[in-house]
Amino acid sequence: MVLRLICLLSLCCVAFCHVASHAADYEIESPRRLKEMAAKFQPGDVVHLVGTDWRDAKVKLFLTGTRGSPITIRSNVVWRGMSSFEVVGEHVVMQGFVFRDGYLESGHVMKIRGSHCRVTRCVFEKYNPPEIASRYHWLSLYGHHHRVDHCRFEGQNHSGGTLVVWLDGDGEVGRHRIERNHFLNRPRGEGNGFETIRIGTSEHSMKLAGCSVSENLFENCDGEVELISSKSCGNVFQANTIIGCAGALTLRHGNHCEITNNLILGDGDERSGGIRVVGEGHQITGNHIQGVGDRVDGAIALSAGVVDAKPNQHAQVRRVLIHSNTLIENQGKEIVWGHGLGSHGRTLMPVEVVISDIKRSGPLQLQRLRARDVGPQAGLPVDEAEAE
Repeated sequence: MVLRLICLLSLCCVAFCHVASHAADYEIESPRRLKEMAAKFQPGDVVHLVGTDWRDAKVKLFLTGTRGSPITIRSNVVWRGMSSFEVVGEHVVMQGFVFRDGYLESGHVMKIRGSHCRVTRCVFEKYNPPEIASRYHWLSLYGHHHRVDHCRFEGQNHSGGTLVVWLDGDGEVGRHRIERNHFLNRPRGEGNGFETIRIGTSEHSMKLAGCSVSENLFENCDGEVELISSKSCGNVFQANTIIGCAGALTLRHGNHCEITNNLILGDGDERSGGIRVVGEGHQITGNHIQGVGDRVDGAIALSAGVVDAKPNQHAQVRRVLIHSNTLIENQGKEIVWGHGLGSHGRTLMPVEVVISDIKRSGPLQLQRLRARDVGPQAGLPVDEAEAE
């Protein structure tokens, strides 16, 4: 028995050494070489993109790491021109990508498919086309259990979401973590389609996305009324700081979401907004909303609904808890009942809404995140944990 145990331990040791021996560092100096070498990358490998800036590079990679040994791609170059990057795979870490001085005509600047991938310490900066109507997205997440952290998204001025979660397709979707990122300086757009974050779409809004959006900083993101657009179920928006944004944190479609412990400051912007609610089973708790303007007619707006609402319409607000929120010096009403009543067939008032413990004075009880607290600044430690 002892001899058998020793043999098994020896085999495990050999197997571990065999796997570990595959881990390697690569230096890649061109997009063409990256595509050629991609089939050789194994779990645990670290790929360094080096050399001069990469211009008009369109790269799509199929990669598979493991939970304990992800494949890591560290970019030390700036992606310019009409560059884009896509990964299809599992347990892949993208670190240090910078997209600047370029634009696309359509599609996605960075697209992640598969599961358990991570985008960290990346920068998307003014990657804008000549025409504001040109529609493409900066970062798109497909699949499930991805993580986006410590990234900066600055100055998007064209149609398309800054960060979009897509829920189309069969199988597991969502469960992403979007945390400690900095979104800033998005000017006012031209109608719909200028969201900073969107989770889901109307046609898939009854799917359980279960995404966590936490500890992000939003500054002067004025693209449209839906600063954050939740179009799915079970999402949690927690401990974010929103400053001077001409829009609202919006539960547009879907049910059973939570908005908790967020700090929303108007910061002198008369078009700033608070929280807007559509659907049922939501919880709005512990938020501090101060000095916001009239974008949604008040601090917390409960929308009027449509009878037998279609997926793209306003569902009736039902069974919502609004508890322990601090509302100070906001324009309009504290709680707006039936926002949009009478427009586009919206006749149903909110029902079964519990409102309790509204605070109307007092100092900030929540931490105000600042630019130095989030984003890809040098010197900040990188949590080595994966998306899980």
